[in-house]
Amino acid sequence: MKLFKKLTALISAAAIAAAAIPAMPVTKADAANKTASQILYEMGLGWNLGNSLDSTGPGDNSEENWSNPKITKDLIEFVHSQGFSSIRIPVTWGYHMDSSHKISASYMKRVKEVVDYAYNEGMYVIINIHHDNEVKSDGNYFYPDNAHKDVSEAFVKSVWTQVSETFKNYDEHLVFETLNEPRLKGTGEEWWFPVDNPPSNVQEAVGVINTLNQDAVDVIRASGGNNKTRLIMCPGYDASLDGATVAGFRLPNDSSSMTGVSIHAYTPYDFAMNTKEWEGAVSVYNDSIKSQLDWFFSQVKSKVLDKGMVCYIGEFGATNKNNDSERCKWAEDYTSKAKALGIPVYLWDNNLYGVGEENFGMIQRNSLTVAYPSYLKALSKAYPVTAPAKIPGDVNGDKTVDLKDGLLLQQHLAGWKVAVNKTNSDVNGDGVIDLKDGILLKQYLAGWKVTLK
Repeated sequence: MKLFKKLTALISAAAIAAAAIPAMPVTKADAANKTASQILYEMGLGWNLGNSLDSTGPGDNSEENWSNPKITKDLIEFVHSQGFSSIRIPVTWGYHMDSSHKISASYMKRVKEVVDYAYNEGMYVIINIHHDNEVKSDGNYFYPDNAHKDVSEAFVKSVWTQVSETFKNYDEHLVFETLNEPRLKGTGEEWWFPVDNPPSNVQEAVGVINTLNQDAVDVIRASGGNNKTRLIMCPGYDASLDGATVAGFRLPNDSSSMTGVSIHAYTPYDFAMNTKEWEGAVSVYNDSIKSQLDWFFSQVKSKVLDKGMVCYIGEFGATNKNNDSERCKWAEDYTSKAKALGIPVYLWDNNLYGVGEENFGMIQRNSLTVAYPSYLKALSKAYPVTAPAKIPGDVNGDKTVDLKDGLLLQQHLAGWKVAVNKTNSDVNGDGVIDLKDGILLKQYLAGWKVTLK
């Protein structure tokens, strides 16, 4: 008992010092040596944390506005354990800004906390500007036309100035995406336009999107730190393949050559999204659908990759039509074709279930279970599941074992509501996290010759 009290005192005293040490992300020495293509290949199969931080509306609890639960570290750990090596975290900013475009400190802190859940797992993480493509009276938005160009530029520059400063020391595992699906919202050309002969309003929008992408890249690069060479992905009009290949679209000038194209592809549309049979919707992965999928990837290769650009598919998926076996066929083909081209793909998951339009749920966030195991297995076939590396004693998941871990485990054992890496906290390997783990970790931190398992 005296020994336990002594070690507890050691940890408690160290807590004062630990509290004064700012939490800094790990920076890999070789980060600057990786090319955009290498990073994209490593990103592999990704998952979208949809309808959470991208929900619209003010307040620190806005992530729950669209009926999804508060994001937890356990959720991200579960996603990682299911074979997703990266995560896209869509973020809506405009509802959390004052009249001078200042993002609230509490909201930025929450975004950083969620990013850290995944980043500290060793996952690649993407953050962006998401549902801010709308005209609002407060000026905290972007809209890609000349009438709103000035306010859009001010907003985009302001967001990326603040985000860049917050995350500039993170290594290459953090990727920025300038905008999400920039388009002429509310018009007849919002989602569809003739790519070979776009109307004048779309041509105008493409020019504004080029400017906004360039603004974001310039601000990010100027912020210094690892942002000087961070991978930045930029969408074309509505983030479609057409939008990235239409005449007039161009990637930003970037001396670091670390920019690429963000594409969204729920394709073929009649299989993946359309639920209206009278408009051509199908639920069977037939030869026609397969041919359309082949054509899509051939176009990505010839019109994007062969032109010297890199890309990822930031959103994809097939809505549930009570056709699990057919979705599995589609998923296996889709991901294998993407993997063959070195393109990472990010499954859209809005945590919505049932049959019909926009039901893209996969990871059930309340129960931490997989809704469609066979579908996930098919998606993952091209990207073999690798379990996250265990670092015994790394309780807070920052890839080191130090006094902060000892303090955090002590707080967890005392019943505090703190997040711990459960795999790394079971330091004696008996399958439970209890006082024995706390004592063993304290002994290790005190320099005893003990082994953490």
